[in-house]
Amino acid sequence: MNDFGDVNLLCSEMLLQDAEVSMKRKVSYLLDSLLLLGLSVIFFWRDLTPVAADRWAFEPGDFAQQFYAFARYEAARWHSGQLPLWNPYGFSGHPFLADIQAAVFYPLSLLTMLLTAAGRFSYRALELEALIHYPLAAIFTYLLARRLTGSRVGGLVAAIAFTFGGYLTSYPPLQLAILETQVWLPLLLLCLDVASDRLEHGETRSVIRWVVIAGLVFGVSLLAGHPQAALLVGYAGLGYWLFRVWPHPFRRDWRWWRRPLGLLLLWGLIGVGIAAVQLIPSAEFTALSVRSGIGFDEAGGGFQPYDYIQMIYPAIGGRFASLYFGLLPLGLAVFALVHVRRDPGISPSTRRTIVFLGWVVLVSVLISLGKIFGLYQFLYLFVPGWRLFRGQERVIVWVALALALLAGFGVAWMCQRWAASRAGRPAVGEDATDESWLRPRSAEGWLVWGYGLGAVIALVFAGAFFVQLQSGRDAAWGFVSASVFLALFLALAALALRSRSPALLVAVLFLDLLSYNPSHHAVPLSAVDLTPYRDLLAEPLADPGVFRIKNDDILPVGYGLLYNLEDIGGPSPLRLKQYEEWLKRLPPDRAWRLLNVKYVASWQQFLDLPSERIAEVPGTDKDKKPIYLYRVLEPLPRAWLMGRVILEPDMEKTYQLLAAEGFDPARQVVLASQPDGFKAGENCGGGESRVEWRRREPEHLALHVAVDSPCVLVLSELDYPGWRATVDGVSASILRTDGILRGLALPSGEHEVAFDYRPISVSAGAVISVLTLALAAVLLVRGGRKNRP
Repeated sequence: MNDFGDVNLLCSEMLLQDAEVSMKRKVSYLLDSLLLLGLSVIFFWRDLTPVAADRWAFEPGDFAQQFYAFARYEAARWHSGQLPLWNPYGFSGHPFLADIQAAVFYPLSLLTMLLTAAGRFSYRALELEALIHYPLAAIFTYLLARRLTGSRVGGLVAAIAFTFGGYLTSYPPLQLAILETQVWLPLLLLCLDVASDRLEHGETRSVIRWVVIAGLVFGVSLLAGHPQAALLVGYAGLGYWLFRVWPHPFRRDWRWWRRPLGLLLLWGLIGVGIAAVQLIPSAEFTALSVRSGIGFDEAGGGFQPYDYIQMIYPAIGGRFASLYFGLLPLGLAVFALVHVRRDPGISPSTRRTIVFLGWVVLVSVLISLGKIFGLYQFLYLFVPGWRLFRGQERVIVWVALALALLAGFGVAWMCQRWAASRAGRPAVGEDATDESWLRPRSAEGWLVWGYGLGAVIALVFAGAFFVQLQSGRDAAWGFVSASVFLALFLALAALALRSRSPALLVAVLFLDLLSYNPSHHAVPLSAVDLTPYRDLLAEPLADPGVFRIKNDDILPVGYGLLYNLEDIGGPSPLRLKQYEEWLKRLPPDRAWRLLNVKYVASWQQFLDLPSERIAEVPGTDKDKKPIYLYRVLEPLPRAWLMGRVILEPDMEKTYQLLAAEGFDPARQVVLASQPDGFKAGENCGGGESRVEWRRREPEHLALHVAVDSPCVLVLSELDYPGWRATVDGVSASILRTDGILRGLALPSGEHEVAFDYRPISVSAGAVISVLTLALAAVLLVRGGRKNRP
């Protein structure tokens, strides 16, 4: 009995020790997460401070004119209890939800809408939505790096390098959809890493659970609204999964591959299925847009080799230091590749991961050069999705994350040696009292001395550039200041390594990135004016009528959404291809009349159509040329009746007819097909005929129409899939009129006409998303149960 009592006591003590270790580990995760949150606040303190004199704002541009304009419109519709399907304020009508960058169903965007429901959606709210993604990126990267390296310090270094490095803090915050898509990449890789580990140990239910979670994360990334960034996230997940499950040696038994490939398929289906409510309408719209085929030359843009000087000189070569990851992470990453992977003391799996990340860096750098390097041609020709997007430099997100993880491996190896030395234990390959790491002969010594020598060389360069500055070459000043800073941080990196203090390493790294990267997205708060030219637009803003405005590159592209004025242009890069071609092929005055343009903002002193100048403001360019607002004297209404019909199914001939000098859009209409059993009356539109608006909402238009003979009702609204029409409550076929507009054939008499936008693509996508969520919930519940022996 005593023996059994001793055994029970020993087991109890071991369980208590395990529980204590587990609790300490959880506390360390919590403390490190709070630290990363605090560093995010420090990094962006000028964006967060309530002191107006100190505060920065996100630079107006795409962030204001596209993403804020979209978000404010979306918030207004959600707050009024409506789903924002259609946007009447841009491109003469625009499928808002189908424009993927609207990101209507992105969870964090929906949270922002919910939190601002009590008031008007502000610019500040969208800035805060962007900023909250940085601590998320930091925590996700920390969790991934700590799992891979087994080190708290390795996790912190990787998290700081990726989150506050040049890439994620350069143009992604201004291109909000890129930021919100790519911050989920580390979490996706973490879930796939855990799933592959469970697969290796045969834990079937657990691996399915983690694959489903990875699919949910991928779905959220897809919903964030940047298809190219999501493509990069998806291919990163695919590559990492194949790397983790690839057998050694390679197995030719294809039955063995059924499980990993099946899990891969499940991950992709869950991700795409969750986002189907967004992806299906977006696919329909993209196929009809100007982005349906852009060609090799347009798609193949990327970095120039000269741009990579930013890895050392962040202030040189461009406005955004998107390639500056910090000097310490760069050295630690090289150290991991050159030395750590060769250390016999590290595990084969760690060595394999380091080699994989090194290949990721090399391949990504080559892809980022675009068509300059032949690798992109292979991707363009053979890899699905790659020919759809421009800006191949965005693949640098792979470089940023891979370098951050490599730096984590490098610093984790060093911390392990330092801890062994402090404990009086010999590290692998040396005595406990060996201080050879301080000498150049050791790997660590080479790194310390390399940083010191680099600092001396940077000072020499600073002196040389200063001599050029003194000789009158003002352009050398940037190199002088950059070289001085380079020397300073190289010296600090050497001292941090020499100190053998992990805290000092983390502090130097953060200070380095804090010195260069916080301001790329920012301007002074006073520089942000979201509604300029209000004086110029005073009359349109007060006009209660139905009309559109032509913006001759004067007003910001998002002004229509910000002012609630209907524009024939707009802020989105996605535009209907046929609408764009129609505008190019028709004379401006003809196109403007058909689009119900009543006001024109222009630099021109005279317009080539009957109009009167009603407002003038000083220009903002160097020449201070005045800006004019014109009122068109004979605009066509938004809806009118037509009796003279021209049938022309060929689009090319339709363009010619509409552009012909003798064509009068107020008296003639071009139809692509003859309505069954309908013949318009020559006198249509006269006598007692009239059109009255009953209701005008983005997705619902209602009119009362009285005609004394059969007529064609022409509506100056774009004909787009998903619009449905009823006449007196009975479904009616929509006619394509004048190339791109909507019309209806009406018999004589009085009619109630309605147009409703109810796209099948949205309904089908919503059903798929709901079913996928239900399937994911079932799999998560089943996966949460313990595996059977």
